[in-house]
Amino acid sequence: MNRHATLTLSLVFLLAAFPLISLGTTSGPPVLWWLGLMALCIGGVLPPLRRVFPPKEPLPEPTKVGLAEDERVS
Repeated sequence: MNRHATLTLSLVFLLAAFPLISLGTTSGPPVLWWLGLMALCIGGVLPPLRRVFPPKEPLPEPTKVGLAEDERVS
Protein backbone atom coordinates (compact mmCIF):
# COMPACT_ATOMS: atom_id res chain seq x y z
CA MET A 1 0.00 0.00 0.00
CA ASN A 2 1.49 3.34 -0.95
CA ARG A 3 1.73 6.38 1.31
CA HIS A 4 -1.16 8.24 -0.30
CA ALA A 5 -3.54 5.30 0.10
CA THR A 6 -2.55 4.78 3.73
CA LEU A 7 -3.10 8.41 4.64
CA THR A 8 -6.43 8.51 2.77
CA LEU A 9 -7.63 5.41 4.58
CA SER A 10 -6.58 6.93 7.89
CA LEU A 11 -8.50 10.12 7.11
CA VAL A 12 -11.63 8.12 6.21
CA PHE A 13 -11.44 6.25 9.52
CA LEU A 14 -10.98 9.49 11.46
CA LEU A 15 -13.85 11.24 9.67
CA ALA A 16 -16.18 8.28 10.20
CA ALA A 17 -15.28 7.97 13.88
CA PHE A 18 -16.78 11.18 15.18
CA PRO A 19 -20.35 10.75 13.87
CA LEU A 20 -20.33 7.14 15.05
CA ILE A 21 -19.20 8.14 18.53
CA SER A 22 -21.78 10.93 18.64
CA LEU A 23 -24.65 8.69 17.54
CA GLY A 24 -23.60 5.92 19.90
CA THR A 25 -23.45 8.33 22.83
CA THR A 26 -26.74 10.15 22.28
CA SER A 27 -29.48 8.08 20.66
CA GLY A 28 -28.08 5.02 18.93
CA PRO A 29 -27.09 1.62 20.20
CA PRO A 30 -23.87 1.40 22.21
CA VAL A 31 -22.24 -0.70 19.48
CA LEU A 32 -21.97 2.49 17.37
CA TRP A 33 -19.89 4.09 20.12
CA TRP A 34 -17.53 1.10 20.12
CA LEU A 35 -17.27 1.11 16.31
CA GLY A 36 -16.46 4.83 16.41
CA LEU A 37 -13.82 4.29 19.05
CA MET A 38 -12.24 1.49 17.01
CA ALA A 39 -12.28 3.68 13.87
CA LEU A 40 -10.64 6.50 15.83
CA CYS A 41 -7.89 4.22 17.12
CA ILE A 42 -7.23 2.63 13.72
CA GLY A 43 -7.18 6.03 12.00
CA GLY A 44 -4.76 7.38 14.56
CA VAL A 45 -2.40 4.40 14.47
CA LEU A 46 -2.06 3.99 10.68
CA PRO A 47 0.32 6.95 10.01
CA PRO A 48 2.83 6.01 12.75
CA LEU A 49 2.74 2.36 11.65
CA ARG A 50 3.53 3.53 8.13
CA ARG A 51 6.75 5.08 9.45
CA VAL A 52 7.70 2.06 11.56
CA PHE A 53 7.28 -0.44 8.70
CA PRO A 54 8.97 1.03 5.62
CA PRO A 55 7.61 0.22 2.16
CA LYS A 56 8.80 -2.86 0.29
CA GLU A 57 9.62 -0.98 -2.92
CA PRO A 58 13.13 0.51 -3.03
CA LEU A 59 13.53 4.23 -2.68
CA PRO A 60 14.91 6.17 -5.65
CA GLU A 61 18.64 6.80 -5.75
CA PRO A 62 19.74 10.18 -4.42
CA THR A 63 20.83 12.68 -7.06
CA LYS A 64 23.73 15.10 -6.98
CA VAL A 65 22.46 18.58 -6.34
CA GLY A 66 24.58 21.69 -6.11
CA LEU A 67 26.39 24.32 -8.10
CA ALA A 68 29.35 22.06 -8.80
CA GLU A 69 27.16 19.52 -10.63
CA ASP A 70 24.96 22.07 -12.45
CA GLU A 71 25.69 22.30 -16.18
CA ARG A 72 24.45 25.90 -16.36
CA VAL A 73 27.20 27.15 -14.06
CA SER A 74 30.58 27.72 -15.73
